[in-house]
Amino acid sequence: MSETGEDVQGRPLRNVTLRVSQIFSACTFCKARKIKCNGATPSCGGCVKFGRQATCSLSTESPNRGRDYPNYLRQKIDAAQQRLSQHNARQNNLTSPSDTERSNRNESAETHQRSIIDSLIADIGALPIIACSYPSAAEGPTLSSLVLATASTNQLSSALRLTQADDVAPCLPKESTALSLAKHYFDQVYPRIPFFSIQGFWVQFEHVFSGVDPPRERGRDGPPQDPASVLTPSQDDLDRSSISHGYSYFTVLLVLAISASSLSRSADSVISTQAQRLFRTALTFRESAILPNTIIGVQSILFLIQFATLNPSLLDAWYLIGVGMRMCVDLGLHQDPRPLDSVATSLLETRRRLWWSMYSFDRSMSLGCGRPTEISDSAINVSLPTFRIETSATAVEVHGYLQRYRALQIQSEIYNRLTKSPGSETGDAQSVHEQLSKKLGDWKDSSSQLPNKTLIESEWLMGRMLLLRPCRLLPQRTYDELGELWQAAVGFIAIYRRLVESNSIFYVQIACEKVYWAGLMAFYSYWQLRTRINPDANTMRRLDVWMIVKDVMFILRALTRNVLHAWLDAPEFRDYLLRDNKYH
Repeated sequence: MSETGEDVQGRPLRNVTLRVSQIFSACTFCKARKIKCNGATPSCGGCVKFGRQATCSLSTESPNRGRDYPNYLRQKIDAAQQRLSQHNARQNNLTSPSDTERSNRNESAETHQRSIIDSLIADIGALPIIACSYPSAAEGPTLSSLVLATASTNQLSSALRLTQADDVAPCLPKESTALSLAKHYFDQVYPRIPFFSIQGFWVQFEHVFSGVDPPRERGRDGPPQDPASVLTPSQDDLDRSSISHGYSYFTVLLVLAISASSLSRSADSVISTQAQRLFRTALTFRESAILPNTIIGVQSILFLIQFATLNPSLLDAWYLIGVGMRMCVDLGLHQDPRPLDSVATSLLETRRRLWWSMYSFDRSMSLGCGRPTEISDSAINVSLPTFRIETSATAVEVHGYLQRYRALQIQSEIYNRLTKSPGSETGDAQSVHEQLSKKLGDWKDSSSQLPNKTLIESEWLMGRMLLLRPCRLLPQRTYDELGELWQAAVGFIAIYRRLVESNSIFYVQIACEKVYWAGLMAFYSYWQLRTRINPDANTMRRLDVWMIVKDVMFILRALTRNVLHAWLDAPEFRDYLLRDNKYH
């Protein structure tokens, strides 16, 4: 039953009894004797049976009460209801205050509310994690197994059943070959997403190829208290910790696998086979890398995303990006710590690099697929990284990194604001469109001195297509806007064709999604332009759209040579065009 009343504005209130359908933690007595515990409170069935009601750890009065999550939430609800009752009682006893007193009270209430929220966040962060989330678990699924089992295809089922490898020397390439692959990664791949320590990697590289055995106490490690000891380890860290040892193998093997995949031209080539072999070997060390609630786990997910975008037939990059974004939010990486000096400069830089790297993957994939983003930009309050620590990048290169992140921020804002209904935006729709267009133009002007003109042009054209596409805020487009959309789509597809012909595409899956979407925008604008003009004065030729289809099909076919499955959307795009173009 529920009790109803009214709030201060006369709206009905409901005090509904909450029901939590989750398994309770077993009490200490039942755990020690390995007997079934029904989780009843204030004392479980086992304690009642043996006459231990007063000492049951599930009792509210017991000092050893287990902190299972349902009980924890109930405690927070009870405490919140008690504070609310006290607040209402004080309000009833107070007389009407003056404006100054009311203002002071409101400020005090806001401060108190922020304090409560901060305290709640701290309490949630202090919650214990299920023991089987750590490599020391004796039974039960781990986070790494769950993530990979969900994100992978059947081709990885055998690799996921493997335990931690005792001897991976036969799977390692020659050290000279590995050195060449690692240098290729840092020359061609690392500048795109510079999210980890180069110095720490070379320490891990030397450890892996030195053939040092893992510490004997492997499996006893808990989550690392100091992430720097794993992200940028010293030799002493590697000698002491099996987590550092396993993570070193995971990192080095995945970097080599990503580098080899980027060099592969077909799925059945020798180098592609070697890349997959290195990847499967890296997965045997997953328990030391994909750790919950650690920046080590976030960095590991980023490595997997990089490999997944090159090999979409093995891993689902979309799912991994979702997992990575949630891990970042759980760790608070989307907010800079306050005060800033409470965190070491190197760790703060690492936090920012990890966040913006994950953000760039999320925005690139979401905008390319037309899917919602994982987190709203309004909830993000973190500065861009400086790239002044452990990097040899020049000032121009650093400016290029930052402009790439700013481009994704602007594209995300365009995508989200134009998707809203007309009544939800302040000001008229046209002024919003002009404001976003100016912001995108200013970004292009500020990037004019960068050496990578192709990247700047492609990001600008992507932003233009997002601005001119059909959307909720502006469902009807003018003839000139449709013409600009056509030109932007044609230009974007032409850029990607040149990149494919020079084998310069790295993130294959994201590129396929964007090119396919750009093809749809070209087809939409072509259709609308043909229906709005006089056929006698028509300057749009059917050959024009067929050339676009030809380019899109060429790009998708060329990119999918590197994966084991055909790109299913390409024939759908062709069939859609053939079916609908018969009316013209």
